[in-house]
Parts: sequence; C-alpha cells; structure tokens
Amino acid sequence: MAGETIEREDTRRIGSLLDRAPVDAETLIGIGTILPVILLYLIISIIPVGFAVWASLHEIPLLNPNWTYIGLSNYAEVLRIDRFWASLWRGVVFMVGSTLLQLVVGLWIALTLNQIKVAQKLMTAVVFSAYLIPTIVVALGGLFMFDTFVGVLHQIGSETLGLWGENTFALGTHQWAMPLVVLIGSWKFSIFITIFALAQLRAIPMRFYEAAKICGANRWEMFRDITLPRIQGVILVAVLLRSIFMFNKFDLIWILTNGGPGYATTTLPVLAYREAFEAANYGLANAIAVVMFVFLALGGVAYFKVFNPSDEVET
Repeated sequence: MAGETIEREDTRRIGSLLDRAPVDAETLIGIGTILPVILLYLIISIIPVGFAVWASLHEIPLLNPNWTYIGLSNYAEVLRIDRFWASLWRGVVFMVGSTLLQLVVGLWIALTLNQIKVAQKLMTAVVFSAYLIPTIVVALGGLFMFDTFVGVLHQIGSETLGLWGENTFALGTHQWAMPLVVLIGSWKFSIFITIFALAQLRAIPMRFYEAAKICGANRWEMFRDITLPRIQGVILVAVLLRSIFMFNKFDLIWILTNGGPGYATTTLPVLAYREAFEAANYGLANAIAVVMFVFLALGGVAYFKVFNPSDEVET
C-alpha cells in the first residue's frame, strides 16, 4: 500500500513537471521519439560527409599526419585531370549497362515467378536466395567461370562464340573487361528488381486480367495496359536505387579487375581508392568522393523531375 502511494505521488510529480514545461507532453514525446533517429543519421551520414568535405580542403599525404589547408585546390585538380573524366564516363557506362540489364532480367524473373502455379513459394525462395550470396563469392565465381583452363564461360566465349582467344583471359583485356564486369555484377543484383516488382505484381487484382480476356486482349496488350502501368512506380524507385548503388560500386570491380587492365574498369570509387592508397593523396581522394556525391545528388533531383515514382494507378 505504501509503495502504491509513493508510485502515485511520483506519477503526479512527473505530470506536474510536464504541465509546467514550456511545450506540451505530446510535443516532448514526439521530440524524444525522433531524437535517436536524428542522432543516428548524424553519426552515420552527416558527420562522415562533413569529414570528407573538410579533408578535401587539405593536402594530406597518406603517411603524414599533418594536414595543410589548400582551399579548393583539390577540386580544381580533380576537374582538370583527364583520368577523372574518363573514370566518370566509365562509371556512367557501368551504371547504365548494369541497371538496364538488371531491369530486364529482374522484371522477366518477376513475371515468370508470378505465373508459376506449382511450388511458387519454394521457387521464389530459391530465386531470392541469390541476393543473399556475398559479393566476394559472386566475384570469385565469376573469376572461376572465366578462368582460361577450367572456366565454362571462357570455353563458350572462345570455342563456341569465338569472342576471344583460347588462352586469353577475357577479364584482362581492354575490350571485354567492362562488359564482363557488368555481366557478373548484374547476375546477383537483378534479384533486387525482382523483389520490388513481384510484390507489386501480386497486388494487381485478377479481375482485371479476366475482364481483358473476355474483351479478347492478348498477353502483350494485358502487359502494356494492366501490368506495366501498375508496376511502373515501384520499378522507377528500384531503378533509381540500383543506379545509385552501381555508380558507387567498388568491391565487385576491385576484386574482379583491380580497376584494370590499365584504367579500363576504373570508375570513380576505384579512382578515389587508387588516389588515396596508391598515390597516397588522401585529400584529392576525398575531393573525388565529394564530387561524386554532388553528381549523384544532381542526378537524383533530375531523375525525380523527369520521372515521378509517386504517381500511382488506382485499382
């Protein structure tokens, strides 16, 4: 009984403090709810970006702890060097090629899974499991399949299709390095498109297709007039996310080719790594990263201006 009395007094005291606060209790609860999110966002996003911007304004030899402030000189050098613009172009090629291939393959897998009537859940689980495979395993698998002695895809490319010589390591040639990196990268990440598209496909009412069949529509007309308008919003979002991810992709390219041969597969993330850890110019590498961030931000704004993923077709 005494404990309950003390608890009621504490509750009244807390309520009295809340009543005398300059803001109401609901506002305090709201602030307390979003404060951890803001702190987390500061730690994982704002502070690293701010550090990169600050570092980009300095000359920082990698093995020297002394930073020398040089203002915007790193940015002027970044925009002046040829290897930056060449790497930017290769990054765009890698991003566009990978995203288009992932879009086609991912959408095709989603449409196929949506039509399967037997063991649909099992097949979906098997397909989705590909997305769980670590990138290092995907890259090592790609290197194995293009191995000049035992690689299956190497044999198909050399003997069946005649694309390269019998003893030629295709990933080590200027002609084939980038296309094959795009191909290997798209194998795993196509499932990302499948996940988005399949969820939206299963939300389309079957009565639409039944009505279309009664009206005599064929498969292409049903896809064009029913399926595509209702998945285009989620596809646009998935394409934007994949484009950003592929433009920032580093690990897969580095494992497969180290950015080579020469600079044949050096995109901006790989160039930033090379400047930081091969050329030992940490400040210039951060300037490259900041310029990448600006390009992505401008690209994202332009994408939302041209397309509008929030447009939904009412069902």
